[in-house]
Amino acid sequence: MISTNLFRYKFIPAKKKSDCLMIVLHGRGDSIRPFYSFNEELNIPEMNYLLLNAPRKFMDGYTWYGEPPFQSNGVLKIREKLFDLLNDLENQGWDSEKIFLFGFSQGCLISADVGLNYPKKLGGIVGISGYFNFYPRWRNNLSVQAKNTPWLFTHGYEDDVLPLEETKYGVNKLKDAGLKVEWVEMNKDHSLLEEEYPLIRRWVREKISSLAKN
Repeated sequence: MISTNLFRYKFIPAKKKSDCLMIVLHGRGDSIRPFYSFNEELNIPEMNYLLLNAPRKFMDGYTWYGEPPFQSNGVLKIREKLFDLLNDLENQGWDSEKIFLFGFSQGCLISADVGLNYPKKLGGIVGISGYFNFYPRWRNNLSVQAKNTPWLFTHGYEDDVLPLEETKYGVNKLKDAGLKVEWVEMNKDHSLLEEEYPLIRRWVREKISSLAKN
């Protein structure tokens, strides 16, 4: 089990006993509710799930940070809060190398920011239809462990919220910085498709298998 006062959350235990954990971050204006059956959809029995609600109310849901020009400060605040959560999880017995971050849209940006800056290796970062917030001199401040953390990003040709080329540009910056990034372009809009689940499942299971061998 998991206990935290940092976020409103829902914990979904693995169907098969495991110490792997996926932290799920929703998009702007959304909440954890649409992800209540995420474990069934992703179908990885050896994965525990921690669904987090963003802290700020926005329309009918929540947001992780404010609109520009206040975006950068908001991202920094959430980064600090998620670092605290990861440290709490470690104290509760969860190994950071077995913790995956999954983020959709705005949640992808937050997942990527944590992956770039957290001082310990993570199990992996999965970003769906997302984007990035690159701070000045971000390469110089890049966590040494960020290069050891595997990354997967998917994006749609028909995304009219976050254009594919802009996100692809950010992904290429990550690759140029030496990160292990898998990039998948799909025929979709700003959404998470049923067809993506097998792809994500394969990738995550590969990483879990690698952890078991180490």
